[in-house]
Amino acid sequence: MSMRPGIMMSNMAQYLSLLTLALRVFGQELPSSPHGCTDGSCYPATGNLLIGRAVNLSSTSTCGLDGPQPYCIVSHLQETDKCFECNSQHRFDPYRHRNSHRIENVIYLTDSNGDNTWWQSVNGQESVSIRLNLEAEFHFTHLIMKFKTFRPAAMFIERSADFGRTWRPYRYFASNCTKTFPGIPANGLHYINDIICEERYSDIEPSTNGEVIYKVLDPAIHVKDPYSLDIQELLRITNLRINFTKLNTLGDDLLDRRFDVLQKYYYALYELVVRGSCFCYGHASECAPVPGVDSRENGMIHGRCVCKHNTEGLNCERCRHFHNDLPWRPAEAENPHTCRECNCNGHSSHCHFDMAVYLATGNISGGVCDDCLHNTMGRNCEMCKPFYYQDPIRDVRDPQVCIACDCDPVGSTEGGVCDSHTDLDMGMISGQCRCKANVKGTRCDDCKESYYGLSQNDPLGCQPCNCDPRGIIMMGAPCDQISGDCSCKRYVTGRYCSQCLPEYWGLSNDLAGCRPCDCDFGGAFNNRCMMESGQCDCRRHLIGRQCSEVQPGYFCAPLDYYKYEAEDATGHSPGDSALPGKVRPQAETDCVQHLSNQLRRHRRHRRITNSQQHRAALRRIRQLQQTPDVRPVHREHTPSHMVTWTGPGFARVKDGAGLVFTIDNIPYAMEYDIMIRYEPESTEDWEAIVSITSVMLPSSLRCGNLLPTEQLYTVTLPHRNRYIQMPRPFCFEPSNRYVVSIRFQRHRVTHRHLTAFILIDSLVLIPKYTELPGFQGNEPEAEQRREEMIRYMCLDSFMITPMPALAEMCSKLICSISSIIHDGALSCQCDPQGSLSGECHKVGGDCHCKPNVMGRRCDRCAPGTYGFGANGCTACDCHSEGSLSHQCDPVTGQCQCRQGATGRQCSDCQPGQWGFPSCSPCQCNGHADICDPRSGECRDCRDYTAGHLCERCADGFFGNPVLGSGEHCRPCPCPGNPGSDHFNAHSCHADHTSDQIICNCRQGYTGLRCDQCAPGYHGNPEQPGGQCLPCECNGNIDTKDPGSCDPRTGRCLKCLYHTDGPSCGHCQHGYYGNALAHDCRLCTCVTAGTVQSACSDGHCHCDRQTGACTCRQNVAGHNCDQCAPNHWNYGQDRGCEHCGCDPRHALGTHCNMFTGQCQCRPGFGGKQCTECEQFHWGDPRLQCQECNCHPLGSEMAQCDRSTGACECREGAAGKRCDECARGFTGDFPKCVRCHPCFQQWDDAVCQIKRDLEHIQYAAQKILEGGVTPGVGDTRIKELERKLKEVQDLISTEDSDRIHQLIGQSIDDLRAEIALTDGRLMGVTRELNTTAQEEEALKRTLSVLERELRDVNATVAQKQRLLDDYLTSGFADQFEKVKKYYQESVKAEEKCNASVSGPLSPVEQSKETRAVTEDLLDASKDKFLRTLAAQNKSLTELQQKAHDLDKKVHHLSHKVCGGHSNASVNGSCPDSQCGGAGCRDDQGNRVCGGHGCNGTVSTSVTALNHARNATDGLNAAKEELQSVARKLQDIASLTQDVKNQAMNTLKKAQKKKDHFENNNKKLKDFIKKIRDFLTEEGADPESIEKVALQVLSITLPFNKTTLDKMVMQIKDSLSNLTNIEGIVNQTSQHIGKAKELLDKAKDAKSRAEAVKDTANNTKQALDVSEKAIEKARAALKEANNNLNSTRNATVEVDERLTQLEIKQMDVMMRLNNLSMEVEALRNKTEQNRQMAKDAVALANNATQVASSLEQSLNDTEKLYQELQMKQGGESGGLDGINQKAEDMKKEAEDLLSKATKGIEQLKKLEKKFKSNEQRMQKQRMELDELKQNATLVRDDIREQVQKYSNSRGFQRRAAGVEDFSSPLSLASVRATPQQVDREGDGSRTQHRLKQHGCLQPG
Repeated sequence: MSMRPGIMMSNMAQYLSLLTLALRVFGQELPSSPHGCTDGSCYPATGNLLIGRAVNLSSTSTCGLDGPQPYCIVSHLQETDKCFECNSQHRFDPYRHRNSHRIENVIYLTDSNGDNTWWQSVNGQESVSIRLNLEAEFHFTHLIMKFKTFRPAAMFIERSADFGRTWRPYRYFASNCTKTFPGIPANGLHYINDIICEERYSDIEPSTNGEVIYKVLDPAIHVKDPYSLDIQELLRITNLRINFTKLNTLGDDLLDRRFDVLQKYYYALYELVVRGSCFCYGHASECAPVPGVDSRENGMIHGRCVCKHNTEGLNCERCRHFHNDLPWRPAEAENPHTCRECNCNGHSSHCHFDMAVYLATGNISGGVCDDCLHNTMGRNCEMCKPFYYQDPIRDVRDPQVCIACDCDPVGSTEGGVCDSHTDLDMGMISGQCRCKANVKGTRCDDCKESYYGLSQNDPLGCQPCNCDPRGIIMMGAPCDQISGDCSCKRYVTGRYCSQCLPEYWGLSNDLAGCRPCDCDFGGAFNNRCMMESGQCDCRRHLIGRQCSEVQPGYFCAPLDYYKYEAEDATGHSPGDSALPGKVRPQAETDCVQHLSNQLRRHRRHRRITNSQQHRAALRRIRQLQQTPDVRPVHREHTPSHMVTWTGPGFARVKDGAGLVFTIDNIPYAMEYDIMIRYEPESTEDWEAIVSITSVMLPSSLRCGNLLPTEQLYTVTLPHRNRYIQMPRPFCFEPSNRYVVSIRFQRHRVTHRHLTAFILIDSLVLIPKYTELPGFQGNEPEAEQRREEMIRYMCLDSFMITPMPALAEMCSKLICSISSIIHDGALSCQCDPQGSLSGECHKVGGDCHCKPNVMGRRCDRCAPGTYGFGANGCTACDCHSEGSLSHQCDPVTGQCQCRQGATGRQCSDCQPGQWGFPSCSPCQCNGHADICDPRSGECRDCRDYTAGHLCERCADGFFGNPVLGSGEHCRPCPCPGNPGSDHFNAHSCHADHTSDQIICNCRQGYTGLRCDQCAPGYHGNPEQPGGQCLPCECNGNIDTKDPGSCDPRTGRCLKCLYHTDGPSCGHCQHGYYGNALAHDCRLCTCVTAGTVQSACSDGHCHCDRQTGACTCRQNVAGHNCDQCAPNHWNYGQDRGCEHCGCDPRHALGTHCNMFTGQCQCRPGFGGKQCTECEQFHWGDPRLQCQECNCHPLGSEMAQCDRSTGACECREGAAGKRCDECARGFTGDFPKCVRCHPCFQQWDDAVCQIKRDLEHIQYAAQKILEGGVTPGVGDTRIKELERKLKEVQDLISTEDSDRIHQLIGQSIDDLRAEIALTDGRLMGVTRELNTTAQEEEALKRTLSVLERELRDVNATVAQKQRLLDDYLTSGFADQFEKVKKYYQESVKAEEKCNASVSGPLSPVEQSKETRAVTEDLLDASKDKFLRTLAAQNKSLTELQQKAHDLDKKVHHLSHKVCGGHSNASVNGSCPDSQCGGAGCRDDQGNRVCGGHGCNGTVSTSVTALNHARNATDGLNAAKEELQSVARKLQDIASLTQDVKNQAMNTLKKAQKKKDHFENNNKKLKDFIKKIRDFLTEEGADPESIEKVALQVLSITLPFNKTTLDKMVMQIKDSLSNLTNIEGIVNQTSQHIGKAKELLDKAKDAKSRAEAVKDTANNTKQALDVSEKAIEKARAALKEANNNLNSTRNATVEVDERLTQLEIKQMDVMMRLNNLSMEVEALRNKTEQNRQMAKDAVALANNATQVASSLEQSLNDTEKLYQELQMKQGGESGGLDGINQKAEDMKKEAEDLLSKATKGIEQLKKLEKKFKSNEQRMQKQRMELDELKQNATLVRDDIREQVQKYSNSRGFQRRAAGVEDFSSPLSLASVRATPQQVDREGDGSRTQHRLKQHGCLQPG
């Protein structure tokens, strides 16, 4: 026995040496740094983390937990014992429970007997996991698993670093990685933290003892820095989980899954080693047990770090107390990141780390001291508190470094606060006092400059001069030191220089002091304004500071405001005496006489054409005689034409007639220039004779002295001009009426002409503005205004129409002129029905009219519209062919219709006709009188007819109703007549073959006469009133099956889809679901749980709706497949039984459904947990404990259930029978009976025992008798306690620890050796690099040997103590007790000495207290005096603070809108607006807010308005920029389309010109012949020569060539068929564009004109062809021109082919053009909408800016009031004033930005409008191009048609035919009397012009 420890120590030393060598060679673990913990990181030693943590190790599957479970071993198939039993209901015991294979068995490879132990899972279960939960963070290095069976076919290892909340994988293992884990790479490691899949540990071989080894840091990957944060994060774990996902099998389980097959497939693990160390972030080299973990098993790796580097915590995760000057960080290899002590200069012992401070100091120091002492403060307690200053001669660490301030309280503030330290940059000197606002000096005893009268009662110290700083000249000495008078600036006055001079305002810091009023000379009454705001005295309806703005709803009258429309004036004939001047004679008689003479001359010479012209001219003259002398001419406003007139239009005045205007609305007595606007109809000049007469004599001062009261003007109206101004003005005055008479006549002629007219627009009075105040005199301002009127052409802008855009200066001057004339602004008076709003244009007053509304006030419809109302006016839209004009009745909108047209628009035919404008009678076969006016479809067909033309019978009737057929419509007999209750068909028809009437039955009816019900229907259709109804079977029958339901009753007979019932409305018995949805399913009730009455033949019924089964008692589940909660014994006839689990001893109320076993708490057992568990003892109501009877010393494993005592065998003793009994000796269980002498000693001991029991009995009696035990009893008890501790300490068997240490070393060594199997070649290469490390390894081995010798010595000493204890008797033990008693007595004496005696700490404390009291008494008087002085100063400070509170309270009302009554925590509960000192819950200051009228709230509101306006303007700007870009894209696209269309048009135009030139040449040739033949001097010989010459013309081709040309034309025509389809398709696409329909109407009229031209061309071509054909027959023998004819034909064919190609190109481009135009219009519409939105946004921004400006004005007023009220407190308010000024300036800047943004928006809007106009023009050009292309297409078709007529050449004879065409010689000779129209007609027109009958030009 004595040799065993030595042998063990020797073996252990060898194992440890090999282990260390293997770790250094093969491993890459994290050892401690070679320099320890001083210069870098250090790490504790590694070990098996499973040791001591059996309770933290768990698995999801263990065999035999619920009872014995058989299993087989594959490798034993050839042996007798193949299968075994697993029973893990109890923990493993080598003697009692060797078949227990729980998870804790994997911690050690063998048991105490050396037999293998293992963990085993349930048979056949593949998904199994093993989990280790650690109590702290650990470093995990590698894992070793040794399997008893096959290794898993697939598994993976994962970790958690947050105690199981999240998991991350380490490594995957599989026999086929690609198949098992497809998303995981299997190509080997590249980086140390790669997640890969390995295949070498998952083979099916070996069948046992197979190992899986995983190292976190693979040696094959070089780790550059094993101490880096990434590596430490990879190693850090709190939980480890091993997941087995697939078993390795022999394949038979795939074919047979029976239990006996799966018995040999399971997971079984001999050993699991989890190597690692506690995780300390590199701040510890050793670890201790975690608090709360009681396990102290040898070899256990503990989790609480023994921290270095001034760190602390379970994992050294924070810095030690008062070591927070640097941030905590993990240690690194070369940098330990030691936590540094805070620097508080000895004034504090507490601090904390502040990252903001650390960053601010440049990562140098982040510690902030807490609770500074000695009147210090600051981050390092380096500053003095208020009322103290730093003594410059003392060290900062001196407790007396801070000295109290010494300041004069009269001139100092804040109770005598001085500068705490010296800082020259900040102007601070240590100990310097802080003076009052108007005081200076070291002790604050002198007044500042500009102040006088130092006073203690004055809170400011000295009185100020009270000069307004804005109005004084000198700032240094603003006032006289004696009188206080101030020196004012130029435009400032007053004693304190606080007022402006008259006509000045705005006292400020400007050089001049005040600014001039600058009131508008017209908008204001004078140039005086208010001094505070500068507001001038405005005239009516003028606003703004300078009275230069117009109030909304009002406007400034333009210079041409007083204009009088000519169409509203009174017209007079030339002979009317009301017109001035002499009337001229008419030229009517001469014209009629001249035309009559010409008519007689034409009759005599038979000149029919000219005679007809003269008759027409005569009729025209007579019509002119009846034309009114003056009539109004209304003109429509079209976007394509510029409006050059005002009002509805013009007054058309005949030569010599005139107009009379009445003027009675003159606003101001002054001279006015008179202007006439007109528009000539010819190139002749006109003249006007103007007479102005006042009805009453002038009475005003301005016009009363002027004579005469009537003036006459004669002016010339040049045809090149559009207005004329009278040579001199006329003085008009209010309250007087004037008559202006004007005669218009042609200039420099003697007669009046009937055809001469002139268009007069209006008469305009323009005021002579130079007479008005502000323009008169030689003052610089007046001269400047006159120059600006001329420079900016303000007057010229009102002469022409339309008026150009006025310059901004013109608008301002004109507003001033209007304000003087009208004494203010004029009201807009916009008509509420015709205008969009009540506002109008600022200059001119034009209201914003609704569509088709005109007039300044938007009070009448525009020409061509009608129906003035709330929606504006509606366009007349008079039909161009059905109406006489485009005008209509302004009230009803009725157009003037032509004969045959009707309707409001004259667009309908008369009743009984259709097809406008080509109306034709309705064709209704005599069965209707009217039809649709558009389509001709007949309406209200009679006689049972229907159809478009009433050409067929209505439904229910048969026959032929067509007019002339002789038949009529008769009712269908199906079986009754239509309209009766016995008609069951839709319609019928007569079958002439069978001579039967065939009925078309309604649904549900059948039969020849529809008198039977169809399958699926029922009823009595053969009877009158009977009907067939659908069988109500819910869709669950076959409606085509006649037998599916009863045809009479409708009862369902053949239900489908497992349905049942009279209407197939529910599922069959044994099925459930929704029968209406064909969803009946078979019931799935479990027979064992369903009541027997609901089952038959093994099939049970359920609820037909829900499918719920009728369960037995206490059975639950939809299918009755489980017991109800807390019940068991499933499958019994009476149902399930109650579990009855004990609520205290069971984990829950549930139990196993089949066995009834409750889940008991540890230590309790029984089915219902009401007993102690087997092999346990105790009261189950309190607690059960495990027996733990030794199997070799006890008779049985069960102990006494009450006491827990085991029944021991002979020779064994102890509660667990694990000791040798009295009388036996030796090592248990080898106990040997003692020598017989023991009996003698035993008797003596028994006697002593009895004596001790007697003493104990006596002591008990003493206690019961009331005697208090002495001190010795307490000491004895303490000694007994210490003795027991000594006994427990000695009884520890260190041999077990040695065994475990050796076993652990062997495990680690075996793991490392197994790891080298696959890496021998790599190790061989690495051995070459280890030569230099050999010496270091030897030194390390020597150190380990020395440590091992020390361990051996310690073990030997412990062994000796153990031997002494075992060999010693009772006497030795008693001696030891006495020894410890003496030691205890000495300790007591030492303790008493520390409490009593002269040198004891207690006595010394008393002496110190007495000295302290004496010192306090000595300093008491001084302290009281100082306290009284401080109280007095405090009273004064309180009074000053009270006064200051009042001022702050008043100021708070002005600034914040609320008082400053702050509570203790800074809140102001009774003031929502806050104030000075008010804070919210978060500590933020509260000042102002919603509903507060303070300066802050007003400024914040103004700032928010400005920001909102800015945001809106920015958004609008971005949108407009986007619109501009889109418009540019559209413009470029439009230009490309336009260019393509122009090219196409040019090509088509060339072809058209070519055909027209040929036709023109032929017409000219024929015309020459005709003219020659019709001449009077042509003799027969000349005619014959011409005929022969014509006959000599030969046709340039023969018959063969002609036939060939005809065939080519046919081919061309056949090719044209496809083009025709394309053209039709293109036309269809174009027709889809609804927006182009209206424009197509206009194009139609133009097309008809072109059509006439084309017809004429066609006729001419036909004549030409006939002439050429006859010439060919006459000159047939001329064959020498065949070649030229053939060439001509080929050329024609080529040109035709080219024309066809170009036509196709034109059609394709036209189609593309149509689609692009449609897209362009859509984009234009979108852009227009976006522009409207942008304008709306701009208007909103303008309104916001206006409100912002108003808010700023209000803010400025409040601010000035605040200044005036504060007065003398301006010195203390400088900061607030400056803030308000800054806020005001910022708001003004925002307003300026908003104004600029609005101007930019206006520019963009103008640009958008110009772009829109340009796009409109481009669209019109595109429409014209489209129409031209259409015309070209029609011309091409006509030309092709002409060529197709050439086939008639083959049918003509070869001889010369007679001239029968209109161009034949005979017909030409038949009209010899015709005269040349051009020759004689031109002379006639010339004569008519001379006599004035026709108007020139």
